[in-house]
Amino acid sequence: MQNKPIVLIMCGGRSLRLWPLSEYKSKNFIDIFGFSPLEFTVKRFLKITPQENIFLVANTSEKSALTKLKLVKKENIFFEPDSKNTSAAILFSLFSLKKRFPQDKVLIISPVDHLIKEENNFYNAINTAVNVAKDGWIATLGIEPTHPTPNFGYIQAGEKVGENIFSIKKFVEKPTLLEAGELIRKDNAFYNSGMFIVSFSTLDQEYKKYSRSYDIFANVFKRGGNFKDIRAAYKKIEDIPFDKAIMEHTKKARLVKAKFFWKDFGSWHAIYEVLPKDKNGNVKKGNIFTHNANKNLIYLNDPKKKVLVMGLEDVFFIDTGKFTLLAHRNCLDNLKAALKEFKTQK
Repeated sequence: MQNKPIVLIMCGGRSLRLWPLSEYKSKNFIDIFGFSPLEFTVKRFLKITPQENIFLVANTSEKSALTKLKLVKKENIFFEPDSKNTSAAILFSLFSLKKRFPQDKVLIISPVDHLIKEENNFYNAINTAVNVAKDGWIATLGIEPTHPTPNFGYIQAGEKVGENIFSIKKFVEKPTLLEAGELIRKDNAFYNSGMFIVSFSTLDQEYKKYSRSYDIFANVFKRGGNFKDIRAAYKKIEDIPFDKAIMEHTKKARLVKAKFFWKDFGSWHAIYEVLPKDKNGNVKKGNIFTHNANKNLIYLNDPKKKVLVMGLEDVFFIDTGKFTLLAHRNCLDNLKAALKEFKTQK
């Protein structure tokens, strides 16, 4: 057990790309697949490391729900007083973990909202990345793209430095559809999985070097790291993703080419792709009848409601009672912007 990696699952944030379900639950507990994404992710990592090595970082607003989880020890959940993006969540967790483990421990950082199949290939990629991390690098898993999409970040690989291991040329944060297509045509671009594998010592050094938030946390944890001081620190630190805070600056980045089925299921596009479909390509959740309808996603929250769908194609209808989304497939990438306007209306 001593050499097993530590796993940190990032559970913060509400997925606006899954509105209106996100009005009621965070992405940790949205059970449209028939399972909780968080429990599914924890179980995946329990196959390679013991329960005492699995940690969550989440917002205090979810404290009640998360502390009921039986798969994760209560003392292994770090609660942020505010949401300040992934750089803050990882740095806060790093200082908390350094009190428990030696500096040469390897840390696997993973988002909560990933669907992964071909798990043997996933574990092979993780094993490669762990070995890369032991040599002092920050390894990230790059997923071979299947089609251009603006919903994911991308990584441009540099030269090959080992079997399925590459240097990193550039990170590209959620490009336009046109830009994504151009990236893929260059044949050296990968979807950014958001998974990072790194030793405590390397992560600590790189934060110290590149993050203005490092000294703020260092002072807080030098005084014992009580929650009142952590809350005060969160008012001062940067609101910035880990990719921008560290990965875009570090000289210690490596990409491990991953060969497994991967989906970030934090969007309706991804939900549609993964869920089973009828002979006409419709995804139906609820009491729904379709007539001459193709490639739609119809979701009903009310088991007593019946819906007849006629002559529609590429329509997404998500009805949750209080809120309903009706959108064409091609407009879903604009959901966040539209939602911002929608919520300002009286």
